Amino acid sequence: MSEQAVRLDYAYCLTEALGKGQGLELAALKALQAQADKAHASLEQQRQAGSLGFWQLPAMGQEDLAAITGEADRLRGLADNLVVLGIGGSALGATAVDMALSGVFRQSLPCKNQAMRLFVADNSDPRMFCSLLSGLDPQRTVYNVVSKSGSTAETMSQFLVVLERLERALGAEEARRRILFTTDPEKGNLRLLANREAFPVLTVPPNVGGRYSVLSAVGLLPLACAGHDVKALLDGAAAMASRCLRPGLLENPAYLFAALAVAMQRAGRNILVMMPYVSDLLGLAQWFAQLWAESLGKALSLDGRRVNLGQTPVAAVGATDQHSQLQLYMEGPQDKLVCFLTLANYGADLEIPALYPEIAALAYLGGRSMSELIQAEALATAAALASQGRPSLSLRLPQLDAQVMGQLIFLLEAATVAAGAMLEVNPLDQPGVELSKELTYGLMGRPGFAEQKKRLEQMDQGARFVA
Repeated sequence: MSEQAVRLDYAYCLTEALGKGQGLELAALKALQAQADKAHASLEQQRQAGSLGFWQLPAMGQEDLAAITGEADRLRGLADNLVVLGIGGSALGATAVDMALSGVFRQSLPCKNQAMRLFVADNSDPRMFCSLLSGLDPQRTVYNVVSKSGSTAETMSQFLVVLERLERALGAEEARRRILFTTDPEKGNLRLLANREAFPVLTVPPNVGGRYSVLSAVGLLPLACAGHDVKALLDGAAAMASRCLRPGLLENPAYLFAALAVAMQRAGRNILVMMPYVSDLLGLAQWFAQLWAESLGKALSLDGRRVNLGQTPVAAVGATDQHSQLQLYMEGPQDKLVCFLTLANYGADLEIPALYPEIAALAYLGGRSMSELIQAEALATAAALASQGRPSLSLRLPQLDAQVMGQLIFLLEAATVAAGAMLEVNPLDQPGVELSKELTYGLMGRPGFAEQKKRLEQMDQGARFVA
């Protein structure tokens, strides 16, 4: 295996490390091959049926990739700032990769190599959106509106605000040059407007759901605008995709991740903490939270049984959250599996000066590096948890670049659908989010949703308990 490959370390999931009564015996680990076989058969069937559209994205054709990078070049010629108007899967993936490759302080630092500053407005919060718009010069800003349906209330409200402002400031024709749609190839309100009013548009494959769409135009367009190597991102994903086709549990990191997470969930560990020891990967942990929660939190099984399954994902970051959450993980309920993300080469480092040799609590740091410190903290935290019978996984990254991020994204997407097969739930739908949308439509007066408004009003007629 290449030295540039992402690796999965599962030693601290085994009884040998955790102690009697905790974790998996080696025999139980081998027995998980049956779960891998189940997932393999299901995913192969779904790939053949074309329902796993995200699996095909790493093999994107040159023409499709050129359309994306061509639009990115055009937008870079117009502006310095790109604002993505999207929410959920239309926002989190691009944010995760941009943060990983450009850093958590990326928006406050000068851009390099003609890259654009990327802003993602992923909420209908007016305070946030007013603050963003007031700080950007309309002459130096372009917008990417991302919605397959073109009816996402949060995104479309922002689009309407932006379109009116741009038309007022720059005129109707120039406004349309500065707004790019990413949407369904044939249907939806954005496709209608693109056809009617000549907005530039990129396509999301119909069989790619939002939370699995970061390797499509949804993620690649903003990432290309921000100066990232999207071809390397796809190459990394393709390399991982080939590993994720292997039937053997221990040869397939997606099956192994899924099988261990499912086994821990069935043992009562209903919380999965994603904890990178890299500040720039916090966005990745937040992206994974949507992927895992929305895909696997389901009321019904595939055959219609009520199961109410789900493992709650928590985003943390080391070493920061050693000083906020670790106490709970060490001594609280035995209901968590922690997944660490560690980095062999941080790409930047600082030697710690030996300034106070007479103070023992400072002297030991002198001459060591900050990367040594954070790597030691990651190892120590995993070992400390194991000493208390608390299981963990570690995803080991060689460095942080586009190729590695492509591997990591595809691994976690493949692990999610594999876990869905093992749990016998549909990881591609999200029926539980529809009711709140419909009630919102009713409150906002959308035609066809009067009954939802009436339902909410009836629910709200009882006594209010407000302290």
